[in-house]
Amino acid sequence: MGLDDFGAASTEVRDYVEAFKSKDTEPHIWSAVYGIYDSRSGDCLYIGEAKWLISRLNDHYNTRTGSQIKAFVESDDEVDIDASNVWVRTEIKYVSGIEGGQKGRKRIESTLIQELDPRYNTR
Repeated sequence: MGLDDFGAASTEVRDYVEAFKSKDTEPHIWSAVYGIYDSRSGDCLYIGEAKWLISRLNDHYNTRTGSQIKAFVESDDEVDIDASNVWVRTEIKYVSGIEGGQKGRKRIESTLIQELDPRYNTR
């Protein structure tokens, strides 16, 4: 079975397949400081730090256990983000390779919170 068996003969699909095959692999990002942004307004919604970034982002977006970002948006009357699909409306920035473990990440997280004043971080 090949891609053509799945209706993947279109040029657009082939372009994605070829782009995927030509990409270099990337390592998993373990520890990082990250920001969640509203993709329309560019506003910073939340800054956090994580030992395992993918797991922490799952906490924010997982609908089975209760999305943290969804909960923030649902209780905020001043944003026009649809809480039912908040992941469609947000983007992530992160910085990794921070020295000093959790202390180093916390220092950068704290500085970013002060400078960016994210909507859903508490001080």
